[in-house]
Amino acid sequence: MDFTVIALWTFAVYLASVFSAVLTGITLMPKYKGWIRALVWGAGAIVGYGLAFLFYWLDLTNDAFGILGLSAMVCIISQILYKDTWSTKLSVALMACLVGNVSTFMLCGTTDSLLAPVLGLIKESPYEVPNLLFFIGVKLFVYIVIAVLYAIFFKKRLHATVEAVKGRMGVFVPPLFISVIGFYVVNLISNSVGIFPNHQLFFPLYLTMCIIFVVEFWMIFYSVNQSAKAMKTEAELSVAANIQQSMLPCIFPAFPDRKEFDIFATMNPAKEVGGDFYDFFMVDDTHVAIVMADVSGKGVPAALFMVIGKTLIKDHTTKGADLGAVFSEVNELLCESNSEGLFITAFMGVLDLVTGELRYVNAGHETPFLCKKGEKFVPHKIKPGFVLAGMDGMKYRAGTLTMEVGDKIFQYTDGVTEATDSGNRLYGMERLEQVLGENSELSPSDLLPAVKADIDKFVGSAPQFDDITMLCLEYKAKAEVGE
Repeated sequence: MDFTVIALWTFAVYLASVFSAVLTGITLMPKYKGWIRALVWGAGAIVGYGLAFLFYWLDLTNDAFGILGLSAMVCIISQILYKDTWSTKLSVALMACLVGNVSTFMLCGTTDSLLAPVLGLIKESPYEVPNLLFFIGVKLFVYIVIAVLYAIFFKKRLHATVEAVKGRMGVFVPPLFISVIGFYVVNLISNSVGIFPNHQLFFPLYLTMCIIFVVEFWMIFYSVNQSAKAMKTEAELSVAANIQQSMLPCIFPAFPDRKEFDIFATMNPAKEVGGDFYDFFMVDDTHVAIVMADVSGKGVPAALFMVIGKTLIKDHTTKGADLGAVFSEVNELLCESNSEGLFITAFMGVLDLVTGELRYVNAGHETPFLCKKGEKFVPHKIKPGFVLAGMDGMKYRAGTLTMEVGDKIFQYTDGVTEATDSGNRLYGMERLEQVLGENSELSPSDLLPAVKADIDKFVGSAPQFDDITMLCLEYKAKAEVGE
């Protein structure tokens, strides 16, 4: 075979790897100075061209090194010269090689097979100098246009995707690797049966294969993009959950200088951000308030509505305020800002630390449990009012009960009683009353973990579908008048 033909054919094939290297270089973040990168890429280019020339000198129809070897060099050099994670660098390099292969066969090869015969550039064989020069010219034009379009329209999107998945691109390496290998396999088979650019089947075969690989490439990028969006959403939900948790009192003992009461609360959120919340705060020196509530729905809207509800309830609870009036006013305000149609079930109690009187109001929430000193927890039947934000104009009425020193009150959300095992059985009120009764002597900080352990035992391996929120207040001593 003529030396010039081998040199031109080698250069024509070699251009695809140069194109892939360019895409890789403009995508990844450099680790070294420009002259070092130029030196390494230049050395790789010389070695790559020399080896490709040698392989084509031995067999002009064998593209093993031309496709696979040069692609491997692009992948190896990118690992050395750039900063990103190994999976990002390998994914970008393989993607660049895939783009090079697709554009070579679908645009360059098919253009040459269609126009070269018409222009009289192929007389006996496609390996003729006029045709090879034409083929090189087509490739240079196609590669320049694609590189410019890539830099303008695609590079930023790829950067955003890589950033969104935090550089963890390893899961996408196998399909890209298989695609690059697939091009070589198709080329090997077509060459072995004599399908070259001047063959009548060359154009439909490679056009079909390139369409398949374009679709595959789109699916790979789409899956990467969807995974990135999913990871971003998960991260945002995680941040929202952390913010939600940080808004709830979580330092215990909550009031270490107060000996009149002990209080403890927990919230175990489900997988997504929920709307459960609890709160406790001193109304004044002799009154402590507790709040337990559950917003309908899940996700960020419920969490945001939770923040609004929690803030309104606390802000409107003042010394001597009628709790029924507090809930009536909060209900009106929530109805005004309820575009999502959410509602809140809520229970609130204010304990007078001097007299032991507990004033409470219930807006459609769960039945609380009371435990008299030395006795067991029993449900305290109270008439629930209508939920908050369900309808404007609602009026709520407060109730009262008396707590003696040593008494406890336990409140919770429906995530407790509606916890479900693998057989779709509910945890239920009876089991809750039983476990509370068995642990009635425990302090609030020991009682809640005991209840949670029993819930976990019941649920087993079944997934948690709702937040599990609990609060317990123990009245330990009367406050002195004047405190």
